[in-house]
Amino acid sequence: MHKEIHWGKMCISNDLIQALDYSESIVILTDLNGSIRYVNNSFVEKYGYQRDEVYGKTPRLFKSKHHDSNYYQQLWTTINNRQTWRGEFKNITKSGAYIWEKAVINPVKNERGELTGFIAVKEDITRQRELELQLTADTSFLNELFDNSPVGIAILKPIYKQDKIIDFQVVRANPSAGVVVGRLGIVGLKISDILPEYSMDKKSLDQVMKRKLSFESHLKDIGKHIRYRTFPFGKQRVCLFFYDVSPYRQTIQALEASEQRYFSLVEDAPALISRFNRDGILIYANEAYCKAFEVKREELIGKCIYDWYPEEEKARAKQVVQSLTAENAISVVEHQAVLGSGQTKWMRWLDRALVDSKGNIFEYQSVGMDLTPLKKSELELIQHRNKLDAIVNNTVAGIGVVSPQGQFVLVNEHFQKMIGYHSKEEIYDCEHLQFVHPRWKDVANTNFLRLLAGEVNDYNLECEILRKDKSTFWGDLHVSPIRDINGEIIEIIGIITDITKKKETELQLKEREEKLQELNATKDKLFSIIAHDIKNPFNSILGFSSLLKSNLDNYSKEEIKTYVEQIAIGSENVYKLLDDLLIWAKSQLGQMVVCPQYFRLRSLVDMAIDNYAIQAENKQVYLINDVRQQEVIYADLDMMKFVIRNLIHNAIKFTGAEGKVTCSAAIRGNFVVLSIKDTGIGIRADKLKTLFSINNYISTSGTSNEKGTGLGLHLSCEMVEKNGGKIEVKSKVGQGTNVLVYLPMLEQ
Repeated sequence: MHKEIHWGKMCISNDLIQALDYSESIVILTDLNGSIRYVNNSFVEKYGYQRDEVYGKTPRLFKSKHHDSNYYQQLWTTINNRQTWRGEFKNITKSGAYIWEKAVINPVKNERGELTGFIAVKEDITRQRELELQLTADTSFLNELFDNSPVGIAILKPIYKQDKIIDFQVVRANPSAGVVVGRLGIVGLKISDILPEYSMDKKSLDQVMKRKLSFESHLKDIGKHIRYRTFPFGKQRVCLFFYDVSPYRQTIQALEASEQRYFSLVEDAPALISRFNRDGILIYANEAYCKAFEVKREELIGKCIYDWYPEEEKARAKQVVQSLTAENAISVVEHQAVLGSGQTKWMRWLDRALVDSKGNIFEYQSVGMDLTPLKKSELELIQHRNKLDAIVNNTVAGIGVVSPQGQFVLVNEHFQKMIGYHSKEEIYDCEHLQFVHPRWKDVANTNFLRLLAGEVNDYNLECEILRKDKSTFWGDLHVSPIRDINGEIIEIIGIITDITKKKETELQLKEREEKLQELNATKDKLFSIIAHDIKNPFNSILGFSSLLKSNLDNYSKEEIKTYVEQIAIGSENVYKLLDDLLIWAKSQLGQMVVCPQYFRLRSLVDMAIDNYAIQAENKQVYLINDVRQQEVIYADLDMMKFVIRNLIHNAIKFTGAEGKVTCSAAIRGNFVVLSIKDTGIGIRADKLKTLFSINNYISTSGTSNEKGTGLGLHLSCEMVEKNGGKIEVKSKVGQGTNVLVYLPMLEQ
């Protein structure tokens, strides 16, 4: 329950407040300053505020900014002058929605006539305002539509005579109306004035006022066909729409002429043209159709098209035609047709569903072609192709066809297997240079481009071919163009033969030829060595032996000792030469077999030094063995004896008096490196490159004029390499030579 509300000395009772609460109108009571003292239930419902949210506040809380300050100034002036103010408000509710109100605001006085506040009684007219605005918008839209319509629109009122309608008068018309009928200013005119050539009977005049009508007239003066539509409008009014249908009429006439031409063309067309209904019954067939089926037209019309199909094809043909829709209106069918004479023909039909304006299929049109000659050609082509495929796929050569861009378009099975692919389709994603080894690509591409440019008619190329797994084989490739009837290159065919065995044979022959040439050169070298280096020691031996034999009694002991030493040196040189020749011959015959074992390196060096102790002493060359006892190698013992002996002999040979030869060893990785270092004459840099080659060896005399063949060094290098090692030589002329022999420590 509300408490009593007081304005000064005036009091509003609870009964009055309860009555206001149940009022459908919105009621607001304020004091003289506009502060709200009371609102009723309708306010709470419409505005969404609770009473305690608005009490003590002014109606400015609801302002929507729709009205300006003058509007409110006039309101306050009126009610402060104790007068009633009437008007409309566009306010805003608590939720932010707009509300339109029709308001009456009165001043409130007490029993002494003093002004104590104001009461506002307001009616919600929001929906009414929305309808008014919509009506205004609709009226404006209709007026715009009326004035701007391209169709002529006129409002007519009937003209009566003795209660009978005799004509109609135009009371309103849009601008297009006069344009359509070729007259400006038709308002006020009668229809009979506007359309003098068109007259309506009395019955039709009465019907215009009751229902919709359509009619048409031809205005000869302006050469137009006008179409009219009327319907009753309001009380005693008729709305008339009229528009120019001359283009439509002209189109109809053109269609009629076109249809005549169409039937002429269809009748004379070489294609088989027919029309039939949903059941396949022929409605029309042109002359070509009749000739193809060897039937007269009058016998053909009314026949079923499916009668031409073999029994097993009829159901499928019906299903294809009946599945056509307005959206998918076309199908293509091929079948064999059996004529009345028993002859069989191949036919192809393009069937089209004909659709009316409502989207319903009312008929079918079919355009056919006799494929019999084409089918015969296809069968012959297939036979030829099968023969060609059999030849191509069974040939021992690989065959590939590429486009002018180098893309594969066809390969035979042998090519597929040569390249190592599982299917031909994989190859069709490749281009021809993918299968050419990189070192041959430039040559292959150059030849291909020359062929396309017409510079060559074809070409052959022997090159390495890459398989899918990146392995290679040698191929003999013959490439030639495929041309069209105009002589333009459309494709390129390549025929490839695997010549790997041929190439291997050629390479073997070449290697053997080179080996033979090398052997011949070596033989010549050996004969030269034998003729020169063996002859000289024997001359020395024979000469000194003859002197001793003839004059032994005449020589002193010292002279005899000197001659004997010369004979010994000559014999030693001959023996070493023969030993080298025998070992070399053994290596050439493939009889030099490596038999590795573990042994100490120092013992071999000691043995070699002991062998050449006298020679070194005679030359006053010091031999030093710094190899440690613990150095063990894994190699062929006899070969290593030969190697160390030859290298130490060479070091003594090229070292002068007071010189020295030092043997030492060091471990490097898995190798023991034996160093044989002398302080001799050294080796020129240009000679180091051919030091171990027997063919390029140039014999050099030692510091005491010792002779050599070069076989020892050649054989030493070969033996070390056979044991998995290598030899390096470092030398400076006048400072000596250091030979480094890398020998394996462990079994490899």
